[in-house]
Amino acid sequence: MARVVIADDTRFYDGTYLETQPLGGTESAVIRFARAMARRGHDVTAYTNCAAPIEHEGVRWVPLSEPPPETCDLYIACQHPRLFGLVPRPKRRVVWVLWQPNEFKHYKRIASMWWYRPTPVFTSQHQVDIYSPVLPRLTSPIVIHSGLPDDIRGLPPLPAPPPPEAIFASNPQRNLNALIRIWAERILPRRPDALFHIYGVHDIKPGDDPWQVWGGSLLPSDISDASRASIRIHPTASRDELMAAVRRSRAMLYLGHKVEAFCFAVAEAQAMGVPCVVAPVAAVPERVIDGVTGYIHSNPQKFADAALAILSDDALWRKQHEAALKLQQGLSWDEHAARFESAVMPKP
Repeated sequence: MARVVIADDTRFYDGTYLETQPLGGTESAVIRFARAMARRGHDVTAYTNCAAPIEHEGVRWVPLSEPPPETCDLYIACQHPRLFGLVPRPKRRVVWVLWQPNEFKHYKRIASMWWYRPTPVFTSQHQVDIYSPVLPRLTSPIVIHSGLPDDIRGLPPLPAPPPPEAIFASNPQRNLNALIRIWAERILPRRPDALFHIYGVHDIKPGDDPWQVWGGSLLPSDISDASRASIRIHPTASRDELMAAVRRSRAMLYLGHKVEAFCFAVAEAQAMGVPCVVAPVAAVPERVIDGVTGYIHSNPQKFADAALAILSDDALWRKQHEAALKLQQGLSWDEHAARFESAVMPKP
């Protein structure tokens, strides 16, 4: 058994939030990883911006304001250089690179990378590719894809194709406006019975009209009434509700964003057998097997053509649906933790 300390300061949360609160990908990953390490027999403490110390699912959650230990076997700082020195003398210091690594070369942070020399653990090859040469050299880059929850892995094929309904399930700031233009101008005119479901909305108040609140920014303000009628913008959903909505969708459409370091939305959709049409942006194309479990296109017309093919061709949908279920299950969090152990755990 090893003594493992994890630190993350992205937001206010502890281990109980996974079942009770909407969480971003970073917080969900930290909780699932910490639990997996604890199940593997390690003594795990996670320091976050939580309210008070608690123990949950075998993991101790401690506020970052409390004194950390002097040492541990493995110390994992989540992304931020300001966390590197939290545990002064660990046997092994790791930075878990959950976002883009660009911030490491910032003039205020580059010194921390050279002073502490943490071992980076990446979640995508894209992160390795853009890792700056001014940072400590990567002799053998460690890439461990993020785990996926057990409840969305190993699902059976659907008995029948879903209706022509696509889904977006991410932060609306990640190119939703441009995606809706493709839908309204290039997809809907050729498939007028199609619907596009938008999830991931967290700041629309009850009774607000998203087209008025976001018109001209996150949503285009100049599309037709028929286009608006085909787009269903849903309020904040629980995780179970969101996963159910993704599973029953015919396709996921996503243009991606330059900040994408792994893309849980697409990875989870693929694991559930949902063909995805994405753009070749950042780490997003690593989550789709082009022409097999979806399509990767930068050209808007080719993107629309691919989406229309999946929405309209039952045989194509079936082939890609079953290929995704077979090839895109990803890692369980236990498998992820095992690979983490093998790659960075100090040897006895």
